Amino acid sequence: MEQVKREGKDSIVFIDIEYTDGDGNIGLEANDTFPPFNFPGKYNKNLFINVFKIENGVTLPIIIPLTTDTINFNDRIKNLTPTGKNKSIKGVLKLNLNPIPFPGVFPDSMFYTVQIIDRALNFSNVVSTPILKFSF
Repeated sequence: MEQVKREGKDSIVFIDIEYTDGDGNIGLEANDTFPPFNFPGKYNKNLFINVFKIENGVTLPIIIPLTTDTINFNDRIKNLTPTGKNKSIKGVLKLNLNPIPFPGVFPDSMFYTVQIIDRALNFSNVVSTPILKFSF
């Protein structure tokens, strides 16, 4: 994950996030649409992936061209609660992301931050990927 080369082809960033949850209450069902999990509520998504660029040594969020909105890959993790008496879980979330999701966005280097929220609205630690360097 050190360097991404475009060379006229689409590139994909693979991120593996290890998780452990003693309560096993990570994830949402498709029918979890009532508050606080309703759209467009804050907890409609439970996986938060933000994208940052490094410009002249300064970390900045990447903005969607012609807007003031930041680029993110927020999503819903499906319910991962195991059946049975022991609800403790651990595993790896495998994420596949397009590093340049919008035309005209060409950072020299960037990184992602990832955070999960469980059904009890407990926030995980924020983890960051290594810095990705681009050559266009």
